[in-house]
Amino acid sequence: MTVLFIRALYYFLVILSTLIVVSALISWLPINHGNFFVRLLHTIIDPILIPIRTMIKKSIFGGANMALDFSPFIAYLILTTLQNYLRPYM
Repeated sequence: MTVLFIRALYYFLVILSTLIVVSALISWLPINHGNFFVRLLHTIIDPILIPIRTMIKKSIFGGANMALDFSPFIAYLILTTLQNYLRPYM
């Protein structure tokens, strides 16, 4: 039972990290952001990215003059770290 839960959590984290990469790539492309799939993607990913963006803005690295949004990169690092932690227990 525990192995099943850990495996499900691991694959959930894999899906989330993949969606973060897709979202970051879409942000660089000239795609209509009113598209259903883009809005669905942001609905799934934004609850993860918004707290990270808030912490970055409050830190010494943040501010209104940031040219790049590093929150997808940080979220990806966190998710892959959790995946690497869970992998031996599968």
